[in-house]
Amino acid sequence: MQINVESLNSVKKKINFEIPAGQVQAEVDKVYAEIRKHAAIKGFRKGKVPMGLVEKHYADKMAEDVVKGLVNETYFKAVAEQGMNPVSYPVIESDPLKPGEPFKYSATVEIFPEVVVNDYLGLEVVKEQFVKDDAAVAGRLKEMQQNLAQLGPAPEGHLAALGDFLTFDFKGTLDGVPFEGGEADDFQLELGSGRFIPGFEEQLIGMKAGDSGVVTVSFPENYGNDALAGQPAEFAVTVKEIKVKDLPELNDDFAKEFGDFETLDELKLKLAEFQQAQEERRIENELRERLTKVLVEKNDLEIPEVLVDRQADLMLESTKQRLASQRLSLEMMGLTDEAYKVQFRDSAREQVKGAMLLDAVAEKESLEVSEEDIAAQVKEIAVGTKQDPAKVANLYQTNARAKENLVAQLREDKALKFLLEHAKVVELPKDQIKN
Repeated sequence: MQINVESLNSVKKKINFEIPAGQVQAEVDKVYAEIRKHAAIKGFRKGKVPMGLVEKHYADKMAEDVVKGLVNETYFKAVAEQGMNPVSYPVIESDPLKPGEPFKYSATVEIFPEVVVNDYLGLEVVKEQFVKDDAAVAGRLKEMQQNLAQLGPAPEGHLAALGDFLTFDFKGTLDGVPFEGGEADDFQLELGSGRFIPGFEEQLIGMKAGDSGVVTVSFPENYGNDALAGQPAEFAVTVKEIKVKDLPELNDDFAKEFGDFETLDELKLKLAEFQQAQEERRIENELRERLTKVLVEKNDLEIPEVLVDRQADLMLESTKQRLASQRLSLEMMGLTDEAYKVQFRDSAREQVKGAMLLDAVAEKESLEVSEEDIAAQVKEIAVGTKQDPAKVANLYQTNARAKENLVAQLREDKALKFLLEHAKVVELPKDQIKN
């Protein structure tokens, strides 16, 4: 058998095979003999069909089985002999199979790159300075106040404002013609919630209970209903009732609604601690992202596109889950699955490069993950997800893939910590940092 390897690039190889005629014929004979055992042709018992008829009726199946057998027999052996580490199944291209003649085919496959990381000590990276944000704490306190607000009837003559809850009837028309789904009675809406077509809610501001009017808007170009997308419409609106929020007073009694707080000052202090911890995590995560980016810039490498595809898929699923937890979806963001993967493909590529380089740093510096590291992380996961630590530990003990992913993440964290310890970190205010 003759084998020739072409390097299409550093991670994509094309292996060309030429299998001798004798080996091809031996495989053909073997496959025909197996087919003959089960061949069903009228007038003949199974296993007794003349070989000429078997060849006549089952030539296509024979060719398919022979090609499959020859590829399986030769491809994996060649990959092992060449020391390749494929990341995906090969793309097979072949000449037509002809019994008694040599068989030629090629297998194009992507392989894991040889990762060489050298320039990784003393990396220069910028870190954002932490700044205490009293406004963020006040904003969070206001949100909590809004969440405890009670709805009550608005005073007579009250003009609708953002944050008010309206009950109203509406009937929509296109060029004077009603359209399906454009009408409702006793519809309830919080002004400013963004639940309606852009521009609709703003035109209800200033109306009173009992008022009627016409709201003029245009459906967005990317609206889910093609018949309405981009179309101008009019809605006849009648406001029936307006309710306003009765906000609780910010005092010690208010603080007691949120746990073991005796005073409002205690609640504010806890909110400030939480906000600081949240900001410090964000700053640390962004620092790590910048550090990884610098590492890639110093040690760029070519990677298989199939790994980029997989990372983009993982990012897509993660985003979907995060949006779902907020009762949102990709469609509400104006994206499809494919559009998301196209938009974030470059980010996926950089993440794959970063992960490979960090793994190489860990290997070069002999950074290993101990059982104690795993146990500590499992405990942290249990606390963060409010699950039974024993159940979480059992998951990683019984699921090899989950434990492998956890170890990889911990190893990556160790590599990042090592790089930070040896990096030149400069702290700057947020407005001076160029991302």
